[in-house]
Amino acid sequence: MNYPKYSYLYLTVLFAFASVLFTGCHKPANLNSVAIETNYKTENVFVVVIDGPRYSETWGDPTHSLIPNMHNTLAGKGIINQEFYNLGTTHTMPGHTAVATGTYEDISNTGRQYPSNPSFLQHWLYQTQNAPAKAWVVGSKKKLQVLSNCSSVSWRNSYLPSVNTVDRLDKETFKEVKKIISTHHPKLMLINLKGPDFWGHGDDWFMYKYGIRQTDSMLNALVTIIETDSVYAGKTSLIMTNDHGRHLEGMQNGFVSHGDKCLGCTHINFYAYGPDFKSGVILNNQRHLIDVAPTVAELLGFKMEQVKGDIMTELFKE
Repeated sequence: MNYPKYSYLYLTVLFAFASVLFTGCHKPANLNSVAIETNYKTENVFVVVIDGPRYSETWGDPTHSLIPNMHNTLAGKGIINQEFYNLGTTHTMPGHTAVATGTYEDISNTGRQYPSNPSFLQHWLYQTQNAPAKAWVVGSKKKLQVLSNCSSVSWRNSYLPSVNTVDRLDKETFKEVKKIISTHHPKLMLINLKGPDFWGHGDDWFMYKYGIRQTDSMLNALVTIIETDSVYAGKTSLIMTNDHGRHLEGMQNGFVSHGDKCLGCTHINFYAYGPDFKSGVILNNQRHLIDVAPTVAELLGFKMEQVKGDIMTELFKE
């Protein structure tokens, strides 16, 4: 069939319009990254979520016997906040979602549901146009891969960070963290270590405590990497917290489980280290998981939408 010449022009315009409509305004990040000017020395941020220890076995234990590195070394280099809480749903996926997005959401704990809002990783990749290899989600639980994306129509499948989340022991995850750091030198990472939660659910008190000691050692090793790697030294901040705690003894089945609003489940540990943070300070400012994302955004100079948390200004040097 012979179409008039103007029909070809019409079809070309229609095709171009459809392409824009279906792909949206978000294009894949490219290698021509955009530097964001800030008043801070921080150029890189690592956020570490140690999964599921109770505060009573971490900083809340006066002996600090399970966190010797934090007590003897790290506390003097950074900040401890003794009043840090998860006021949302105290399970793994909702807790990590609160950290990543700055909003509490009762998201499915199965890993089959994306967060509604984009994470600080997606926001940063969008605003800096960095390559995906510069932002990572790394973890010991496969289901955490959903943190790399979200269900928002205007963000879904756009500006996705790299992902390395597998059901494995923390020692294997930490090997991957070190490999990713040495190979890609990422500027932004969200790291999960599951040991305390994994062994707690297994009703193994000895291994639960071992998991806390092991992750304390890994946190110290990560700070050492930051201090000795020329790419990171003097320009990298680290924030560590937990996604949730566990039931206190005498409540339900004690340390084996979690998930309600009891103090054992909601009161969690918090530590911050970096060139723009105070050092050797112990705070008692009530803060929450949703305050992590806006604080990361403040450090790196980018903006986040739909955030319910606040910047933890008390962490910063005067």
